[in-house]
Amino acid sequence: MKFKFCSDGDCPLWALAALHVLGSLPAQIFRNLLQHVVEEQPDDGIMDILKDTSLSSREECARAAAVIRWVLQQTWRCACGGAQLTRDLLVLGVPRAHATALADIADAMRQSHVAQVQTSGFMLNKVTDVAVSPSPEGTVDTFKLALTIDDVFTGEQRRNELLIEKLQAKMLLEELKKIHRNMESVEP
Repeated sequence: MKFKFCSDGDCPLWALAALHVLGSLPAQIFRNLLQHVVEEQPDDGIMDILKDTSLSSREECARAAAVIRWVLQQTWRCACGGAQLTRDLLVLGVPRAHATALADIADAMRQSHVAQVQTSGFMLNKVTDVAVSPSPEGTVDTFKLALTIDDVFTGEQRRNELLIEKLQAKMLLEELKKIHRNMESVEP
């Protein structure tokens, strides 16, 4: 299925599994966890929130925080509204109270996210390597695209990995070829 908050693609299996596990939490505990993650408090507090649940291990706490952060970031990146996020999460089997809580937080924090993006500006760092590999198990018609990027200010190198649909990859390649031709035609 295609989900707006997943760039109109499939939800990754790791996220689907983590969302399913979070669905077993009582609504109040989930809201406390969500608030804790959104306020960017230390992750040790997550263990306190989840101590009396089946998610009390350090690994489960980290997975819970990761999927919440991922859902919110994906929602903002994909310009997915709260109502659409709720629908998508309900289709994925997330309980209504949890889906609504995530959607409410996403909508409430959208303006601050947009403001942060606008004040930070957009900087294109130097791409030093691009690699394409088969998509992870559980995804359909996608590639895993890995970009190695050098930060122009710090010189720090980082690697970003993302899933891209095969059709989008072909369109991206054509656009990049066109841009490259245009750049070569410009006199220095």
